[in-house]
Amino acid sequence: MRKVCEVYLVSSAASDERGVELTFPVSQYEMMDAFEQIHTKMPGDVYWQVDEFYCFDYLAPHLDESMSIFEFNSLTEQLSMLDGYQETALEGLLQMQVKNHMQENSGIITVPELMMLAANVNRCHVLADVHSNEDLGKFYVKNGFREDLDALPDSVYDLLDYAKIGKQMREDESGVFTPHGYVVRTEELEPLPEHEPQREISYMIRLTLMNHENEQKTAVLDLPATEQRLLEVQEELDAPEWFDAQFTGCDAIVPRLNTMLTDVEDLPRINELAQALQELKASGQLTKFKAVVGATQCETLEDVFDRIEKLPQYCFETKIRDSDALVRDELDFVLGGRDADLIYKHLNCEAYAEDVLKQYGA
Repeated sequence: MRKVCEVYLVSSAASDERGVELTFPVSQYEMMDAFEQIHTKMPGDVYWQVDEFYCFDYLAPHLDESMSIFEFNSLTEQLSMLDGYQETALEGLLQMQVKNHMQENSGIITVPELMMLAANVNRCHVLADVHSNEDLGKFYVKNGFREDLDALPDSVYDLLDYAKIGKQMREDESGVFTPHGYVVRTEELEPLPEHEPQREISYMIRLTLMNHENEQKTAVLDLPATEQRLLEVQEELDAPEWFDAQFTGCDAIVPRLNTMLTDVEDLPRINELAQALQELKASGQLTKFKAVVGATQCETLEDVFDRIEKLPQYCFETKIRDSDALVRDELDFVLGGRDADLIYKHLNCEAYAEDVLKQYGA
């Protein structure tokens, strides 16, 4: 799956302006984690902007401010599955759609339209080496698409106005030039299929696997899983031993774990981790665990189990999100009332916060 862009999210309802950076598209768990970090549950409270496109940058002018972050993520999920040829096809289809809107005075391109265009990229033909009317005219004549000119002697071909021929062909078939080639629609566009609502997810970790010698043998494994389910997945993969397979993707309820869970031979241990995460969620300790993993040098699977075991030893305050909040909380605890307010005005907050953190080993 291709990464499409970098997106910055922040809550417009939060008291501070601390946001998060995500690489889109993201999984449902990654989105939920981002909302948790910016302290909101309401999509309408989320301000977002694209900081950088890795591909499909021609879509930037068409990102309507009313588009929700969930709609944009759905769009990038669709875009991430397109290859370079299809990316050019989409750029051409978008040009055609913009032209139609201008002729009909029908307003901006909507999210469903963009998704519909992305779903129809295989109903186009792309000529990657054709960038002008002259190029197009030569292509059509030399490849026998102008039967009315086939009977001409070879000596006449050099005298033809290929630019005029190409212009006529382009206008007749409503084709367009893009920076990456010529695009023409070959079939009528199909409407976007009915969108399925996002389902509630119950797994703690979802792994996608592949037989490392046969890419056609794939499976999806939701953890925690029973021994029977593990055996079924091995059969689906035609992998008598786990080392006959490999992970191709990971989606964990704690997104920071996604890059740590890479060794298929750790699968029994990862299944134990999924069970532990399920217990943390049930006891209301999952958010605290996420914070501990993010704040400590947690780099291996053994580090993760260590943090779970030692979780009761950590203090977690959701209301303290920066050094200023830490200083105010500490002064209120030590002094309280007007004395705390007075000292706060004359305090080097950054230095004091640093010392408080050292004192608590944070």
